[in-house]
Amino acid sequence: MATILKIIERMLRLPPEMRFEDVIKVLKHFGWRLKNVIGSHFTYYKSGYMPFTVVKHKNKVKRGYIKKAIDRLNLEEWYEKHKK
Repeated sequence: MATILKIIERMLRLPPEMRFEDVIKVLKHFGWRLKNVIGSHFTYYKSGYMPFTVVKHKNKVKRGYIKKAIDRLNLEEWYEKHKK
């Protein structure tokens, strides 16, 4: 399993899709918790924030949701502080 830093590097390259497990690993790392699942829609929450929904399609997450995760988690700034 890839480290958080490597997964975030991959996310920032904005691939057409990523593994669902990798995107969820990043969300959990930043303190988001699963609240609800309706079909392929997984809704995560964190106290003080609006819920964040990720759609799983054939065990993948599409680019639009990757972009939303980057913005919501402020991953570009986090990556700049933590890259080696």
